[in-house]
Formats: sequence, C-alpha cells, structure tokens
Amino acid sequence: MHSGAKEEISTKIGYLPPLKSQPMRKRKDMIPDRIYNFELPPDPIPSSNIKKHINAEVVVIGAGIAGLSAALSAAEAGAITVLLEKMATVQARGHDNAFIGSRLQEKLGIKIDKEEIILNLMKYGANKPDQRLIRMWAEGSGKTADWLLDMTDAAGLEVIINHYPPPPAFNNATEYYPQYPITHHCHNERLIAKCLLDNVLKKGVVTYFRTRAKQLLRKKKDRVTGVIAQNAVGEYLQFNAAKAIVLCTGDYGNNAEMMAKYCPQSSYLASMIPTSTGDGHMMAMWIGAVMEPGPHTPMIHGPAGPLLCSAFLQVNLLGERFQNEDVPIQSNVNAIERQPGRTIWQVFDSKYPEELPYHGIGLGKIIIATDKIRQEVTEVAIMADSIEELAVKMKLPIETFKATVKRYNELARLGKDLDFGKRSDRLSPIESPPYYAGKNGYSLLAVMGGLNVNQKLQPLDKDCEIILGIYLAGNTMGNRFAVDYPTMCPGLSHGMAIHFGRIAGLNAVSQK
Repeated sequence: MHSGAKEEISTKIGYLPPLKSQPMRKRKDMIPDRIYNFELPPDPIPSSNIKKHINAEVVVIGAGIAGLSAALSAAEAGAITVLLEKMATVQARGHDNAFIGSRLQEKLGIKIDKEEIILNLMKYGANKPDQRLIRMWAEGSGKTADWLLDMTDAAGLEVIINHYPPPPAFNNATEYYPQYPITHHCHNERLIAKCLLDNVLKKGVVTYFRTRAKQLLRKKKDRVTGVIAQNAVGEYLQFNAAKAIVLCTGDYGNNAEMMAKYCPQSSYLASMIPTSTGDGHMMAMWIGAVMEPGPHTPMIHGPAGPLLCSAFLQVNLLGERFQNEDVPIQSNVNAIERQPGRTIWQVFDSKYPEELPYHGIGLGKIIIATDKIRQEVTEVAIMADSIEELAVKMKLPIETFKATVKRYNELARLGKDLDFGKRSDRLSPIESPPYYAGKNGYSLLAVMGGLNVNQKLQPLDKDCEIILGIYLAGNTMGNRFAVDYPTMCPGLSHGMAIHFGRIAGLNAVSQK
C-alpha cells in the first residue's frame, strides 16, 4: 500500500500515528510551588526534654475506628501494643460500615458482584485510585466484617444491612446511580468504637489518651523506630516501637493550609470535626512520605431538605429548578454548591408518604414515612395551602416559582422529564395541599486524601521507596478515592478504615 493510501485510511478511521512522549517541563521552567508552614519540619525535640521512655512492639497513633482495629489486631497477633490518642476518648464518625461477603449478608441471601463494585468505584474515581487497594477491600472485607460481628454479637449490639430488603419498586438495574446492599449499620456509631475499645483493653493494649503525637523518629533513610508525644500536662514521652508504628490519625479537614493546597475546591468549608488537623500526614511528610496527587476528595453530606435526599423537586433562590433531583447525597451537594447562596429548597406536597418508597435507596434516602419522619417534617418545613402562599413564605420570586411548579407538574403528567431526565416514577405532580418546603444544609465530614502507599500499607517516599517501620490506615492512607466520594457503597470510608486498620496491625506485627 503506498503512502497516499495510508493517509486516506488514517483520515477515514480517525487513526493517529504514534507520537513521541511529550517532554516534561524542567523544574526551572515551572512556576515554583508555594511553601506552606506545615511542610517545614520542626526542629527535633531534644532528648533532654523526654520525660519518659515507653517500649512496645507496635505503637498505634490515633484511636478512631482504624486505630482501634489496628491496635486490636496487633494485640491479637501477640504483640505488645500501645495506643495513643490526643483526645480524651475514642473517636467515631458514622453509623455505616461497608463490607462484602459477611456472614450477615450470607444469612440474608445477599449476593454481591465484587468485580462490578470494583470497576464502578474505579470509574467513579476517574481511574485515579489504586485498583489493587480497592480489590484488597472488596475481597478481604468479609472476613473483617465477621471479625467485627464476633465482637458486636458478644456485646449484644444489633447490626443490620441498611435498606434491606429494598422496597418492591427498587431495581438496581434501572438506577441512575447503583446502590449495593453492603452497609452494615449500627444505630449508634460510638457503640462500635466502644466495642472495639473494650476488646482492645481486654487484650492488654496500654492506652494513652490526651497524648498527642508530635514527631516520628527516623534517622536519615533508616526505619521508623518510634514517636515522641506530648501529654496533657505538657510532658514529652518517647514511645519506642520494636516492630512498627501504625499511623491512623484521621484527615486534615480542619487544617486551613492543607485544605488550601490539597482540597482547594472545599477550602471555604470548616470541617465539623475539630480534631481533624492532619497531624499524621504532616509527621509522615516530615520524614519523607509523599501525599498522593490532588485535588483530594472531600466527603460532603447534607440533606436537600426535610425529606433528606429523596428525589423531590428542588429550586434555587431564584425559584428555578436546576438539576435531576434523583442523585446521591454527595452528588446532590455538588450541584447545590453552584447555586446562588449555595442554598436551595426542597418542595413536596401531602402525598409524600405514599411517594417515598418509590424514591430509591441509599445514603440520605427515606423509604418509609414513620411517625418520627412525619413529626420532623411538621417541625422543620414551611407549610402552605397554595403555591403562591408557599412562595411568599419561602421569599422566592412568586411568578418564577409558580411557573417552575407548573412546568414540573406538566412533565409529571407527561411521564417524561424533558428538562433533566429524572425517571418518571420519581416525578410526581405537586398538586395536593398542604404544600411543604424546607431548606438544605451540608457539612464537610472528612477529606479522603492521604499519603502514597504500597499494597502492604507502607508509605512511599518521592522515589517510591518504602519507608520501613510504619504502616498507614484510615484517612492517612491515600490512593483509595478521587474526584468525589462514592455513596454507591454507603459506609465505604468506615469499612475501609476498619479493614485496612486490621490489616495494618497484622502487617506491623509480621513486618511484611
């Protein structure tokens, strides 16, 4: 074939000839990065300032569910273990824990396609997470769930699979966003943390609360040998780890500088968790660990209105509809953040108890209008007997709001959302007074960004070399999330924290 024919074929089929790799910019050609204060290592704490030395085999820093799981698994493996926490008690952040393959799921006959979840999580993260870590959770979390269930069963704690069985109208195959029945739910998150702590203490782990880790101990490129911490009265204590440190200090959502650098899109929000100051991230970076590329993933949750994130009409402060309301709680906030005043109203009518079972399942969804739900709607929602009166109470442009509701009702009767594509069974006319409306609210719960790790949960330096003597779990561990937090698996952050915490503790003992 002559060259002219090749040119013709390449034009027809859109073929592009191989290109040489684009040369990377040299450092001198780049705009220098701003140096933040948190990136500057502090002066070493002098040995003369150390009040006491405590020797252990494994030292776990942070008593959230990742750290508790790490301390317990290390102790169960026979290691002399110490647990440090800067606050006065254990830390807990949510009710839901995502696992695949637990005995509870097996008992209920729940079958999960792990490959489907793995690939959907990778797709949701734009292929940026490390799929090997996602697979570690998907394939191993069932054993971790059973390990946890052994403890909750013994403590008499009820754990259920949330939203299971689903309402008859639910069909995952037709969902805009899939939802998987993997959420192991306990009605009080602190009970799970307390259950873990009780078992930690039974295994002989020595706990140091009100003791804040300050500096990891590492000489040049040697292994990490311990950590210096400061107790409530200001004394410095040195904890020597014969085997390893496990770093589980949570996220950095309340560190303004770290938010500005790694999560600038959400830096306007103050974290609702005051203890999330990035201590572990900073200490690890000071000894050579590297943050995963940003921007990092914020976990921002909040209700669209009195009926949480059920798929009822939403309007912004201009009185206009602005999205398909049938989206998960995190995706819903993404749209709300871009509306005037970052504020919207959820609008529905008196038929809502009959409509809720058709609005899907998942985080922020309500499937039954219980007496409690009805009472809360009565207490927090604005109510009116006409759309015009509702608009006045909402302080919206009356004619615009009336036109929005009229259009929405027309689409509902048509059975096709020509404006935003919401499925017809979640598109019902607002026509039965009284009419209700309530405002949204949302909060930054955590930032899901951490340090680069390998499959053994060890941090890596700038040359991708392993930093020995330290393991990561919880939100110090990177490479799990990107772009947005995926609520198709409610409780995924907690499930990963417990699972990888347990694995990090075991690895610290065996020094894999």
